[in-house]
Amino acid sequence: MRQEQLNLTGFSKKEKRRDLDFYPTPPAVTIALMDFLKLQPCVIWEPASGTGSMSNVIKNYGHIVIETDILTGNDFFNTYNECNAIITNPPFNLSEKFIVKSLQTADIVCMLLKCQYWHAAKRINTFKKSLPSYILPLTWRPDFMNGERGGSPTMEVLWTVWIKGNNDCRYIPLEKPFKK
Repeated sequence: MRQEQLNLTGFSKKEKRRDLDFYPTPPAVTIALMDFLKLQPCVIWEPASGTGSMSNVIKNYGHIVIETDILTGNDFFNTYNECNAIITNPPFNLSEKFIVKSLQTADIVCMLLKCQYWHAAKRINTFKKSLPSYILPLTWRPDFMNGERGGSPTMEVLWTVWIKGNNDCRYIPLEKPFKK
């Protein structure tokens, strides 16, 4: 029974998390967000850019992207960049800190989070204090392991979006975009 529970939630004892929670974001995840947002060209900071998988998609939409990552010596919490928006897939273990700092830094903040992220009692105050504009669950399960694990991806994710002055908190599922 314990093994079934672990597999249902996407974890198992034999699987070890990657260093610094580094899981590159598949392009379709960012494409779905960008198609939804329809932002005019602006400056976007990607503070957990890793190898640039998300940044490259954002650039294709005509934006200037500031890429920083702890892997390249740019710790988000010790850095400031002037920007219009912050869009990132934060390391899960630091996600709440990423949210708090991002909301203090930019008028538009988009965080890719696990679908059950806001279900935790310890995060309810953050949610209530900074009510999002949108909760955008993906209608597919992205493969963050790029086929390494084998089988179907198990983790469901959503975008949480804050737009200054808009805290209606609408829930809108995003469909997987066709390849462009």
